[in-house]
Amino acid sequence: MARSKEFDQERALAAAMNVFWRHGYENTSLEALIREMGIAKQSLYDTFGDKRALYLKAMASYRKRTNASLRETLTSAPTVKGGLTRVLLGLVAESREQHARGCLLLSANLERAMDDEEIARFLEDNQAEVESIFAEALRRGQRGGELSNEAEAGALAKFFVATIQGMRAMARLKSDRRALRQVAKIALAALHG
Repeated sequence: MARSKEFDQERALAAAMNVFWRHGYENTSLEALIREMGIAKQSLYDTFGDKRALYLKAMASYRKRTNASLRETLTSAPTVKGGLTRVLLGLVAESREQHARGCLLLSANLERAMDDEEIARFLEDNQAEVESIFAEALRRGQRGGELSNEAEAGALAKFFVATIQGMRAMARLKSDRRALRQVAKIALAALHG
């Protein structure tokens, strides 16, 4: 008779994600993962596979959560401009610790080996998904007359994704809310064009 898992897999995966987020893939030891996840080495292998498989699962979990949150922020706001403002100013308002932590996927992109095609594909898929979320919101704003049709929504979506990635990198280096707010203000001004 198979023994049931004696740990919460979602909680263990979240713990692993936090370890990778703090230390990066290369600097994360198996011992640190096991300790933080609160599971035995064999349970890690049986449930998640090796360290790399766990890393990919942790990044997929992060991606699912952050992209769902982004979509919710953009669709729940009364206006598209309001949703974009919430996204950008939400990043500005994050704590110094959150700024220092940055974005797990942006960090993964900067850390990955240039020839790591699997991670590159994962990150490219995420980039496309995030751009799609923004483009969908921008098109909604254009159809509703809230935003000008002058700018192509796909190009504007790429601009917002690049702006957020830049803001995340900037905030990670130095948590300067004033500077971040200035960047957000300029990015939002692009909606008036």
